[in-house]
Amino acid sequence: MASSDWFSIKVKGKGSHGSQPWLGVDPIAIAAQIIEGLQTIVSRQSELTRAPVVITVGKIQGGVRNNIIPEECVLDGTIRTLDNAMQQEVHRRIKHTAEKIAEAGGAKAEVSIDTKTLVTYNTPELVKKMIASLQSAAGANNVTEREWVTGAEDFSYYGTKAPSFFFYLGGMPKGNDPKKAPPHHTADFFVDDAGMKTGVKAFCHLVIDYMNMK
Repeated sequence: MASSDWFSIKVKGKGSHGSQPWLGVDPIAIAAQIIEGLQTIVSRQSELTRAPVVITVGKIQGGVRNNIIPEECVLDGTIRTLDNAMQQEVHRRIKHTAEKIAEAGGAKAEVSIDTKTLVTYNTPELVKKMIASLQSAAGANNVTEREWVTGAEDFSYYGTKAPSFFFYLGGMPKGNDPKKAPPHHTADFFVDDAGMKTGVKAFCHLVIDYMNMK
């Protein structure tokens, strides 16, 4: 699973009346250009054949009235990467892109980035030993391996202290199309509690099998 960073970009312009934009520096217009610029980091500057990169602006806050150009506008978003070197490079490019676009428009951009989670990576040797425990609990046909995903998990920090094994427990109601099911953080997301029994069984198998392993 991807690392998760949160970023905030504060664009500082100059306030003016909406009817006289030439007397100010519009931070909202500049913020819009920065959003477009951030997407080119993904589409034109990142080596996506190496690992995925996601930059999402999830919040824009600026202005108090229809006919007033505000003094500042703030963009908040998240960064997802699956490669540590690419993570640092994306941080650098976000800062550079925001600052230079703002400078070109006569404004100033202040960028802050906060790392929330690391890359969640399963220890291969541990997974190899314990996969049979999951198959015993859920049935061999119900245990599958999946490719990397851009979701993030703070479980990643355990992997810096000890061998780690993160697995998913299915909770989608039977009969639903996985491609059409509402994702996390949406109003229609729903979990079928029936899967909890399988989860308890899986953890019991893992603990007991690991304890008895030589």
